[in-house]
Amino acid sequence: MPDFKQTFQDEVRRLARKELKALDEKIGEQKKTIAALLKRVNELEKKQAASAAPVSAEKKQEAPAQDGKGRKVRFSPKSLVKFRKKYSLSQKALAKLLDVTQFTVSHWEIGKNRPRPNQIEAFAALSKLGKRKLFALVAEKAPGELPAPKAAGKKKSAAPAKRGRKAGVKKAAAPTKKAAAPASKKA
Repeated sequence: MPDFKQTFQDEVRRLARKELKALDEKIGEQKKTIAALLKRVNELEKKQAASAAPVSAEKKQEAPAQDGKGRKVRFSPKSLVKFRKKYSLSQKALAKLLDVTQFTVSHWEIGKNRPRPNQIEAFAALSKLGKRKLFALVAEKAPGELPAPKAAGKKKSAAPAKRGRKAGVKKAAAPTKKAAAPASKKA
């Protein structure tokens, strides 16, 4: 009678080799698939690098905004709004001074976008100008956008404000009887 133990071991080895062969085939297929995917990824990365190269070159050229002394200039939307309100400038006037659109200034103020370094430098230069020079520049670049001059020297009265429906309405001055007489002709 054949040795049962030896026959059983031979059968297990045969079945194990058969399963390993099937697994090797699957592994070979998966290796081919992975190689094809890696090739595709490399092609896509090359295309992306080729299309992104000009953009990254521009970003590398843009240095952080600096003032005349080489210090880094900071920008915040609050500072832009504060500057505009200090000088009573409209977004449109400020946009013309900075050579951008009104919507760009609006987006900067709400924090939706951030200005480029050269625009931050231009804003820093504007904020260092005095009021007269700034208004002269506004008159030059954005005629008709000058803010209304503030009345100087007017003080508010200490009297309490009137209440009621017609509080803000003043009585019209009564016409005077001293009407200008027509000039008589002397001959």
